[in-house]
Amino acid sequence: MLIKLITYTMFISILKGWKMSREQRRRFVPIPESLIDEAMKVSERVGIPYLVLIEKILEANLRIMKYKPTILKAILIADSIDDLRRTGSAILPWSFVKRFLDEVSEDEFNKLLGEVEKTCIWFGELMRVKHGSSPGIFEVGLSTLISSALIDTIEEGDGSYRYVVSFMNQSQRVLRLAETIASSLAKGFHLNIIEVRRGENTVSIRVSGFFEKE
Repeated sequence: MLIKLITYTMFISILKGWKMSREQRRRFVPIPESLIDEAMKVSERVGIPYLVLIEKILEANLRIMKYKPTILKAILIADSIDDLRRTGSAILPWSFVKRFLDEVSEDEFNKLLGEVEKTCIWFGELMRVKHGSSPGIFEVGLSTLISSALIDTIEEGDGSYRYVVSFMNQSQRVLRLAETIASSLAKGFHLNIIEVRRGENTVSIRVSGFFEKE
């Protein structure tokens, strides 16, 4: 409580316009009280001093930003992978996945698509609840589920967005799997699926109904 009072008083003083030298300003950064409360709850839960927790968070995020400027996307993907693990999903080498998809029987492949559909719908609902419903969040979901593909987002201008998932020389089963993932994720986000196309090495899905814009 004492730390919170000192921190809060310090930030209020800054907002009131204290005149400080450049060195002083480098040490005082205004932060909303709600974030301070949340950070203190986390520090108590994990058993790390509040100030140490803040320092570790900054250190870790700055390290990420050196190599990946879109820090929000990096954090969301890391959080999403953790959510997928809770469903019993596993991360496997892409070469193994491709070989498995090509060798499994059609009946087993259809069963796999059914399990993937259920997992992706649940994952989409969880992402929507945790992070909101926006074109960028949906793209993060696709990137998490289909990390080996290139994903482009195109704003159509009528409130809808087209997501194009591109592969390099993949089998039709890989494309069917990608189509199931994209469609099921859209269902989990409660989006309107306008169109789904499967090309030679691409899958595109056009959706609308996002609650938020970028």
